[in-house]
Amino acid sequence: MKSALRNVTTLILISLLLVCAGCAAAPQVKHRYFWPPPPDTPRIEWLGAYSGQGDMKNPGLMELVVGEATSVALDRPTFITADGNGKIYVSDFALKKVIVFDMKTKNVHPLVSGIFEQATGVAVDEQGNIYVGDIKTQKVLVFDRNEKPLYAIDLSKNVKSIGSIAIDKSRKRLLVPDVKGNQVLIYDLVSRAVLFSFGASGVVEKGAEMDSFNFPTSVAVDSAGNILVCDSMNARIVRFTPEGKFISQFGRRGDGIGDFNLIKAVAVDSEGHIYVTDSKSNRVSIYNEKGEILLAFGGAYSLKTEGSVAPGGFLLPNGIFIDQNDTIYIVDQFNSRFQMFQYVTEKYLRENPITEQMPAAKADIPKKADTPAAGAK
Repeated sequence: MKSALRNVTTLILISLLLVCAGCAAAPQVKHRYFWPPPPDTPRIEWLGAYSGQGDMKNPGLMELVVGEATSVALDRPTFITADGNGKIYVSDFALKKVIVFDMKTKNVHPLVSGIFEQATGVAVDEQGNIYVGDIKTQKVLVFDRNEKPLYAIDLSKNVKSIGSIAIDKSRKRLLVPDVKGNQVLIYDLVSRAVLFSFGASGVVEKGAEMDSFNFPTSVAVDSAGNILVCDSMNARIVRFTPEGKFISQFGRRGDGIGDFNLIKAVAVDSEGHIYVTDSKSNRVSIYNEKGEILLAFGGAYSLKTEGSVAPGGFLLPNGIFIDQNDTIYIVDQFNSRFQMFQYVTEKYLRENPITEQMPAAKADIPKKADTPAAGAK
């Protein structure tokens, strides 16, 4: 009886699909969101926001009937990376997984389920190999571009924890911020050995050592191989040579534009601009190498209470990554999603001009949101 009803339902839905296939959709006007908005010269464009499979490809009626639709969604995303060719990798604190977003196939799936105790930082090398830190085991698990396990890097004797890792592709090095150990460790991917580490525990004050860290949560590498450290509890970004020698620092604690409140991660674009996520201020700030503020975007926004997409609205922005195409990926942690942006160059704007069919619009971000209590992970 159930089989017969299923067949009848399937036939009805097939008929509906055939009828709907001939229906012409009304033309849609896509608004583009820029910071700053025109008439100022745009520097950042919003590309989209993604939580799971539902944002990639809506299942058709047939998929719903035969049960082929899947439901994979982020819960408490933490850090993020991408290969620049369509694959995005997001670690999720609550799920204890890494979720893969394949923008080409429109598929979302976990990276090797059940293998992580607590996935944290993620990175991709020039061969497309995927590196995932595990904060509980103090290991970095390595997978090939087809997501097959390769080997594990055991750092349990060298670090206490693992934050947002990075790959120095030209030098074939893995950079590991040891959040609780207040150091940055440099690992050689060729010899598979620890080269050196730098940093020492301490709150930086006037006259203190420049390489004393207090919860270094994230690292990034610029085009010259210089290492940038997000020294979270010292409210600063510190720059080092590839050999770990101090270059410069910037940042001050405060609530104003350009100030640091509770910074989480750092990234660098192709022109050397430095991007910093601030979870308490719910914004992303962009600086030059001197630490001068160039632009800030974002604002407090809760999807749970407000409901709409809200381009550039954040509720605890966390991990950030910028690929070789200057596409920017930012974890919007308590909105259970990540957002994608594009650094806008003159070339990009020529290739993607603002037109009547794709007009610019200013993002309207509410000033208040249901912000989680301090200390929430």
